[in-house]
Amino acid sequence: MNYKSNYKQRTYLDPIHGPIQLNLNDPTDNLLAQIIDTKEFQRLRRVRQMGSACFTFHGAEHTRFGHSLGALFIAKKMVSHLSNFLSEINDFKTEIFTCALLHDIGHGPFSHTAEKLTGLAHENWTKKIISGNSEVNSLLKAFRADLPEKIIKIFEYNASPLYLSQIISGYIDCDRLDYLHRDSFFVGVPYGLTGEERIISSLEIDPGRGKVTSPLLVINETIGLDAVIHYLHARYSMYQQVYQHKKNLSCDFLLRKICNRIKETCLKNTSQSLHDWLNPENRTIEKINLDSYLLIDDYSLTTFIQNLACDSQTDTILKDLSNRFMSRKLFKSLEFRQEITKDKINDILEKIRLISKAKGIDPDYYLGTEQSGTKPYEPYQVTGHKTGKAIFIKQQNGNIKELSEISGLVKALSQENIVKTCLIFKPELEDEIKNTKGFQELFK
Repeated sequence: MNYKSNYKQRTYLDPIHGPIQLNLNDPTDNLLAQIIDTKEFQRLRRVRQMGSACFTFHGAEHTRFGHSLGALFIAKKMVSHLSNFLSEINDFKTEIFTCALLHDIGHGPFSHTAEKLTGLAHENWTKKIISGNSEVNSLLKAFRADLPEKIIKIFEYNASPLYLSQIISGYIDCDRLDYLHRDSFFVGVPYGLTGEERIISSLEIDPGRGKVTSPLLVINETIGLDAVIHYLHARYSMYQQVYQHKKNLSCDFLLRKICNRIKETCLKNTSQSLHDWLNPENRTIEKINLDSYLLIDDYSLTTFIQNLACDSQTDTILKDLSNRFMSRKLFKSLEFRQEITKDKINDILEKIRLISKAKGIDPDYYLGTEQSGTKPYEPYQVTGHKTGKAIFIKQQNGNIKELSEISGLVKALSQENIVKTCLIFKPELEDEIKNTKGFQELFK
């Protein structure tokens, strides 16, 4: 018996995956543990995974911290399985695992809601943290000087081999296989249960397929195909029933209006970090200090809004909006039917604005629309960023086909955009809106 008395490990007890263990004697795992301890990564404990959805689904209080650990766990399982087909994947463990852990480190307060508020994508902040003056960057460069650059290339789909990017960001990746299961668990719905074990066990790498066509394949046409179709349908259901819930859109609308009012009435009185984040004149990431950005999270933004709600000097509209946010007095939300055109929506919105003004309700802050959209699946494209993201199936006869060529259901999903547009309004306007001519034909 060889007993290793110097063996050290760190264990994270995860509600989805069970124990997530890091072997601190392994150089890559040790690096991962050090990254987790950085201030940039620890900040993710203060950024909710599902943004303002916690106002709709009370269990959705989980964070980007837990999801990032979960993505790492899934990435490790994918590499372990794929190494049975291609041992060279083990040469890229450090790149794959650090990418999985860091893929969401740039998220702002309330996650994707922050992108609506600022117009700045979290992926760009992620790259700035990895390449800029940060604890994460120092650790990566100390481990290997070119590691930050290689990680960014993987995120940008500019890395070779292509499967490195596919494992991190594709239709079957460590990110989605974790968040669909995790979000489903915390929300309390069955839609996101994807059967990731079956999917991972059905993956294979074909090293001969180059950069143009996907080297990451689904094999076992009977079991693997069914598992992937179920997975895509699960994702579709989560967007329809959870992520794009009309109350979520109402929360996003309210938060957006609060930030707009802050910029209009009291931007100069905010902290420098919040000023930098919200300032409409500094919309490029290069102009915003990284340390300043990292101070903005769910906690700091919520605390600021709470102070506005309690301050007697706060502008009347901003005070009211802030109180609504803190006490969850949400605006009403009605979902337009998909066939209603943008021009028709604008027409009805203009009519309701007149009603709102007549009632002394400012339509710029108490009336409007909120939209959310995604595409369930996009087939293979020869050019563009999504080149390697489509799903390819290796059939029993050895032929390789893109998934939508095999499955009628997936083909139908690929032709559908999940776009939801909601009319958001102060409850005092409800009767007038429902009495509007043609109301029943406008909304679901």
